[in-house]
Amino acid sequence: MPETTTAGEVAAIERRIELRASPERVWRALTEAGELAGWFSQRCEIDLRPGGDAWFDWDDGGLYRARVEIVELHRRLVVRWAAERDRAVDDGPTTVLEWRLEPGRAGGTVLHLRESGFAEVASRFGNVQGWLDELRDLLAHLADEPWQAGIRRTFALRSAPERVWEAIATIAGLDGWFGPTAGLEIRAGSEGWFDWPKHGRFAVRIEAVEAPRYLAWSWTPHRDVRLADASEVLRTEWYVGAAEGGGTALDLLETGFMGPDEYRDNSTGWDSDVLPALRKLLGESAG
Repeated sequence: MPETTTAGEVAAIERRIELRASPERVWRALTEAGELAGWFSQRCEIDLRPGGDAWFDWDDGGLYRARVEIVELHRRLVVRWAAERDRAVDDGPTTVLEWRLEPGRAGGTVLHLRESGFAEVASRFGNVQGWLDELRDLLAHLADEPWQAGIRRTFALRSAPERVWEAIATIAGLDGWFGPTAGLEIRAGSEGWFDWPKHGRFAVRIEAVEAPRYLAWSWTPHRDVRLADASEVLRTEWYVGAAEGGGTALDLLETGFMGPDEYRDNSTGWDSDVLPALRKLLGESAG
């Protein structure tokens, strides 16, 4: 979904993921302290009522205080939380975190996340990477089978983040390692095809382009099927971060699998073919 802002406003973070768990199960994971400690923060408390206090404490991040604003059972939760550790909600900048839950396919849940109110672009990008990690952990927390947690990879690359972004977020770059595209532009909402000579055409839609850090697309692993008609739609997300000591830490998260077969095939494909091709394009050897 494209993100819109008014002049001078930092864009909200908006994400959408499909979960195999029911809305009732997902709601518990979002609202119960014992559940939250299993994927979000190591320790927390939450008074689940409008005006109720909450706090979240990470071993490596410190304690952040929050206030519950809206509670709609199994449907919507809105929390305002302090942007700075060890600060009261009323004593400094805050952001607003909203969760919306909708019934998904086969009894699952479509989960929408929106975080808004960022004072600076830099703090927003920090949370873009943070939510990639947290949503990965939520998927794993709710998964009964490995394929339900999706595919997660982090790659250490010697190339600069700007060069890596060019490789994954331009058509010329993608054509050089991922494979030919047809009718696709790197802009939110653009639809086209991954058109691989050996495998066929696979429909794709660009979901988000947040230069120079975050890119997401949706696609189907079934050839010659439009996204509107697809029974399985995957979401592939990238985060391009600067690595300590130079180079790039490239995060990949792919979700939406409906069974183990495509999960297994894509796991093998990323590791044995696709990501080595990216290293080759960048002039880097494996390892």
